[in-house]
Amino acid sequence: MELINEESASELLQAQTQVWNHIFNFINSMTLKCAVQLGIPDVIHKHGKPMTLSELVSSLPIHPSKTQYVHRIMRILVHSGFFSQQNLNGGPNQEAYFLSQSGRLLLEDSPLSMRPLLLMLLDPVLTKPWDCLSTWFRNDEVTAFSVAHGRTLWEYAGQDPRLNNLFNAAMANDSVLVSKVIVSKCKGIFEGVSSLVDVGGGVGTMATAISEAFPHIHCTVFDLPHVVSDLQGSKNLEYAAGDMLEAVPPADALLLKWILHDWSDEDCIKILQQCKQAIMRNEKQKKVGKVIIIDMVRENQNRDEMSAETRLFFDLEMMVTVNGMERNEKEWGKLFFDAGFLNYKIHPVIVLVSYSKLKLTYGIIFINSMTLKCAVQLGIPDAIHKHGKPMTLSQLVSALPIHPSKTQYVHRLMRILVHSGFFSQQNLNGINDDQEVYSLSQSARLLLEDSPLSMRPLLLILLDPVVTKPWDCLSTWFRNDEVTAFSVAHGKTIWEYTGQDPRLSNLFNEAMASDSVLVSKVIVSKCKGMILVDVGGGTGTMAKAISEAFPHIDCTVFDLPRVVSDLQGSKNLKYVGGDMFEVVPPADAVLLKWILHDWSDEDCIKILQRCKQAIMRNGKQKVGKVIIIDMVRENKNRDEAVSTETQLFFDLEMMVTVNGMERNEKEWGKLFFDAGFLNYKIHSVLGTRSLIELHP
Repeated sequence: MELINEESASELLQAQTQVWNHIFNFINSMTLKCAVQLGIPDVIHKHGKPMTLSELVSSLPIHPSKTQYVHRIMRILVHSGFFSQQNLNGGPNQEAYFLSQSGRLLLEDSPLSMRPLLLMLLDPVLTKPWDCLSTWFRNDEVTAFSVAHGRTLWEYAGQDPRLNNLFNAAMANDSVLVSKVIVSKCKGIFEGVSSLVDVGGGVGTMATAISEAFPHIHCTVFDLPHVVSDLQGSKNLEYAAGDMLEAVPPADALLLKWILHDWSDEDCIKILQQCKQAIMRNEKQKKVGKVIIIDMVRENQNRDEMSAETRLFFDLEMMVTVNGMERNEKEWGKLFFDAGFLNYKIHPVIVLVSYSKLKLTYGIIFINSMTLKCAVQLGIPDAIHKHGKPMTLSQLVSALPIHPSKTQYVHRLMRILVHSGFFSQQNLNGINDDQEVYSLSQSARLLLEDSPLSMRPLLLILLDPVVTKPWDCLSTWFRNDEVTAFSVAHGKTIWEYTGQDPRLSNLFNEAMASDSVLVSKVIVSKCKGMILVDVGGGTGTMAKAISEAFPHIDCTVFDLPRVVSDLQGSKNLKYVGGDMFEVVPPADAVLLKWILHDWSDEDCIKILQRCKQAIMRNGKQKVGKVIIIDMVRENKNRDEAVSTETQLFFDLEMMVTVNGMERNEKEWGKLFFDAGFLNYKIHSVLGTRSLIELHP
């Protein structure tokens, strides 16, 4: 076996960590959603001072069996910046939580709460289309939402009161903050205005704020009948039903807040033309009126990096759900000109930067995970790699298996992937956009289908709908006595599911095999001159690498009969079916790669005791050892910025799917001692994971 040198191994492990973090970005979104659904921000806020873990646990609406898990979800939320943590009196178990400024935006009763917006964006109805993104690229459906649900978002909301109410609540809460800024900083906009129509104004939060701040302005909220039919106006506020694509009521000023980004250029032009007619035919004023638009201006030079990412996320959210987009100034200008407007002025006053710094991005950061999955399913890394040199957008589009109607969307997908660091972009000759070319980063090379070190199978199983669905059930799981959220979602354990579903079983085995290739390059030097049993070794990729590198080592792959029954061994490699909870074949060394993190402490102790028996009865005078490849959380030898988040993600993935966990050294040590082992040594050789040698 060709070994990798230390420098290339380090680069490879860093690239691997980047891939892990992007795969698991969706966990940031889902844990935040769970915290809101359980009311964690409100509980801490109502407590009035920093709250200990025990106080928090006793105040939450959770099942007694789930009290032990609260600290794990709080760990990622502290890491994400929604809560802060301090130690009271320096004693054990005296760590207390309090809200950060970001956390305060999630309070239910706060007038500036972003809670409704987060719950809407992360509702299963709106997240399901992301699983259909690559399918949408291949067919002629207008949106991925239509692929997932067989109708448009607007049709769905019109027929589903729950989603309609969720949408209106989200828009209303957003309008509270926007209206405060508009009323305080943009008073000049309303000078000379006596009538205003809020087009697509929902339940009227924005128009109400304007009507109260400027009593001389008569405000009309104009929206679809199912939105406004039961709403009551006031002295200078009324509601009118209609369709903005057909006609808009006349007024001095028309307001479009977060409307145009929902629509294609063609539809935006129709809407703007209707608006132009409305301000031109207002008989009460000789002066021609104006249209006020509140929306994003993508690539605004006054914005920071975090704001740029938020804009890219929203652009793709619009693409997936409603066939809309976020536009830059050039695109806005063309839209206005095509609709018959000659003049416009942009005021950067609704500061999305503040939203971004207050962690709005975390609510939709799952988009990083899903766009990466889509890129892999479409074969984008492979297309660029096979091209042999940097690839223009037109070359890439022609090489992908997509429907002709979707060629215009590829650059938007690539934009977020370049921002994420999976592809780099450069301009050839500096002439036009079509001369921009894409090339692979080190991280993207780990997603190539035929690469021996490919993480593609791992990405596809971890982002498979079967594996991601349990995250929508996380708050439900906290409230009941089911062992895992996976069981809540599917009515069975993941092991039972894979045992009954060949597709998922094959995906799982491929994922474990692909991971074993990289690990085996590092591990072989630790395994010379012994009989080795790879417990839970799957299809044998790890053991095969060791057996080929060291022909004198007899290797046994030990796994469930359904996994190994049809596999063929070789001269020094064999497959044995069995159950590691009952007995493990005797050997000089027992290997446990990514096994123990799948199990509770009680189950781990049982497994380790069986391993101890196996190395004690190997027929040799010398007692053997157990080799564990797993994460050691909070390992001080790690680069905190690189690995901490990855380990926190994995810990929660284990909690949700299999009732397992990632352990720190203290937790590992207790586990070993309870299983009857007295000595262990940790080798930090595998990036976010470690190799642990364990002796009786």
